[in-house]
Amino acid sequence: MGILASLGTLLDFALGIYTWMILVRILLSWVNPDPYNPIVQFLVRSTEPVLEPLRRLMPPMAGLDLSPMLALLGLSLLQRLCAGLARGGMGGGTFATVLVEILGLVHLLLTFYLLLLFVRGGLHIHSWLAFRGRRPSRINLSNPVMRFIFQTTEPIVRLLHRRLPTFSGLDITPLAAALGVLLILSVLQELTIRLALGW
Repeated sequence: MGILASLGTLLDFALGIYTWMILVRILLSWVNPDPYNPIVQFLVRSTEPVLEPLRRLMPPMAGLDLSPMLALLGLSLLQRLCAGLARGGMGGGTFATVLVEILGLVHLLLTFYLLLLFVRGGLHIHSWLAFRGRRPSRINLSNPVMRFIFQTTEPIVRLLHRRLPTFSGLDITPLAAALGVLLILSVLQELTIRLALGW
């Protein structure tokens, strides 16, 4: 085993431990642990240098802190890279593997975003049908889940809202955005398959 492979193995091991530390911190945040506990203090001090810049990059949305998820995605990519080093250097195959992993993560995030757009589109249709039937309907944006869905999808919906008319009062912008995301996903799928097969 060469020096590069040994370094890759060591980094892969260290990143695996750090991943577990972030996961434990996520779990602890659900149970309000004692902030004076030395283990809790160690976890916070160890993970905050990574999470704090990510938190500035992506502020909490609807009270949900997404920085640990970003950190876990980044650590996963770094581990794949280190595993490639451990297996024998940075050949073209390793770079292709890392690129496939990046495309896979982008695909996963876009699929989640597609789901949010479909939920918002369904809420718009439900409100429209209730309005047409003269029934009261109100979307409760004080609910953190609803607020998260609307805050996350609002940028693309607002952009399309200027270009798309409503149909009999029905706002179809979330569904039009979902169609655009579906097209991007199909392109990403094709690209990933080509990369995996070596073009």
